[in-house]
Amino acid sequence: MIRRIVLGCMLVVAIAAIAFAVLAWHPSIYPIAPPAASSIDPGLIRRGAHLAALGYCDSCHTADGDRAYAGGRPLETPFGVVYGTNITPDPDTGIGRWSGTAFNRAMRDGIDRAGRNLYPAFPYDHFRRLSDNDLAALYAFVTDPRSGAFAGPGHTLAFPYNLRPLVRCGIWPLSGMKNV
Repeated sequence: MIRRIVLGCMLVVAIAAIAFAVLAWHPSIYPIAPPAASSIDPGLIRRGAHLAALGYCDSCHTADGDRAYAGGRPLETPFGVVYGTNITPDPDTGIGRWSGTAFNRAMRDGIDRAGRNLYPAFPYDHFRRLSDNDLAALYAFVTDPRSGAFAGPGHTLAFPYNLRPLVRCGIWPLSGMKNV
């Protein structure tokens, strides 16, 4: 009888683990070749710059004294440090190989190009109601190839807070934080 109970519990745990993996998985979006500077409408870039200024994007994506939008700004949490990410068009350290689809998914759903959950220090739920035109303008601004490279520091979160799939399932303690 005890053996059946143990096997039943193991089966329930296995099913729960599979369900968790399915819910937490997101497909990656293939990288693109960075767009040429001449292919981006300057008016759209100006509008995106205005929207980025209104959204104070630089306040989280620019470390003190560093290049604009190159990431590295620390956000101290009780669980460790989350750093603002590089949103420059650099293809290696920024989002230069992100398509508009990948950018929109990050902005609206908190999922990066590789399919990883973004930590909720980035308030992606605040961007869900942006129009497609506004997101296109922001994308044009941040993919303007006149920015340079900077590899920001990695997050220094303690276990289990460093496990991004916990964010998607609402288990991560800051998942419900607003206005961080």
